[in-house]
Amino acid sequence: MTVTWNAGLGAHIVTGFDEASAVLREPGWSSDPRRSPLAPPAARDLPLAALLFMDPPDHTRLRRLIAPAFTPRAVERIRPRVASIVDAALDTLEEAADLVADLGHLVPLAVIAELLDAGTDGAELFRAETPRLARMLEVGAGADDFAEAIDAFAAVTLFLVPLIDERRRHPGDDFISALLAVGELTVDEVLATTVLLLAAGHETTANLIGNGALALMRHPRQLPHLFTDPARSVEELLRHMGPVRLVGRVALTGHLLGGHPVRAGEQVLVRIDAADRDPRRFLDPDRLDLTRSGPSHLAFGGGAHFCLGAALARLEAQETLTRLFARFPAMTPETGTPRWRDSTTFRALTALPVRIAA
Repeated sequence: MTVTWNAGLGAHIVTGFDEASAVLREPGWSSDPRRSPLAPPAARDLPLAALLFMDPPDHTRLRRLIAPAFTPRAVERIRPRVASIVDAALDTLEEAADLVADLGHLVPLAVIAELLDAGTDGAELFRAETPRLARMLEVGAGADDFAEAIDAFAAVTLFLVPLIDERRRHPGDDFISALLAVGELTVDEVLATTVLLLAAGHETTANLIGNGALALMRHPRQLPHLFTDPARSVEELLRHMGPVRLVGRVALTGHLLGGHPVRAGEQVLVRIDAADRDPRRFLDPDRLDLTRSGPSHLAFGGGAHFCLGAALARLEAQETLTRLFARFPAMTPETGTPRWRDSTTFRALTALPVRIAA
């Protein structure tokens, strides 16, 4: 069955691609954690000016204003700088390295710090606080998770508010200045958008790099295809072992999903990982094939909440993975049993120890 009721969780579980796509793309669903029957009261203290937690019409207005900063054309302009950041990170890798800590987390943090022109102090703060911020993105997060995220949000806010004020008075060629130039955004919206870039943007990209590297080491015969067509290869890595496992929605009205009734007010959990391996949509779905063409995946969601930073994550993954394996084609994992993080939302490695051989 592609939609089932889980009494223990108090939620409908969606595993089929068509049903998952309907939840993500069609109206009548809410992303606001305050509506979720699973969220603790602390959810009300989240930065709800963030796109991730908003519903139309507020979401529609804010996304329209922010989207120009994230278009593929806008992101493509920073590709040379991303390549330089990747090369600098690769220069520091030792023979025994951890690709999660030394590359997967490092590259997107450095890119974000540069996008914000936050300096060394900002980069160090983001590195310390981003893991705690990301806890607010866990589906079914408890009171402790929200408390950690809210505390991290406060720490980052203390750094960002003066920075936003300085960029208002002296605009630069950075992401915050671009948001302020829109004119229609409030300070809270600029702040929440920046925090969301830190939490969601860093987490998904770091996981994509780590998961992609693991998949490629497991399937070294696929490497020529990575170099021939990095963009297509990253799409298949997203489908095969994407960074997001689960997303939640609350029904605003009654729905029928795959013949399964969902009532207004009920929680739905969409299994992105299962939907992207639905054999009704993907031929031989468990096989990694970097030459695969055909239907699109849901690794970045869909519809109104399609990941705004998808183009940036794709670019960073393309540059990181191609440069990593071009420099270290004989790299191998230290263990055949990867260490996965305990997470409801993310498919994330806690570490990826490797042995590098040039």
